[in-house]
Amino acid sequence: MMSKNRIAPELEVAEETARILFLAYGHDAVHMAARRCAELKDAGDKARRASWRRVLMSVRELAAANRLQRGTIH
Repeated sequence: MMSKNRIAPELEVAEETARILFLAYGHDAVHMAARRCAELKDAGDKARRASWRRVLMSVRELAAANRLQRGTIH
């Protein structure tokens, strides 16, 4: 059983992936994650699509919270 302060590992990975994407590509990261979700949907890969949907949700949250942020390291 997980403690209240601990989130599931797959959510940690999704949040970290989203953070890296957003730092590198800014608001373009939203489009990149959405495109990856679409590719995985077309391929019929439900498990990986679920992972990328979590990434997409996290990237959208970052984009909403940082409206003026631009990509910084690409």
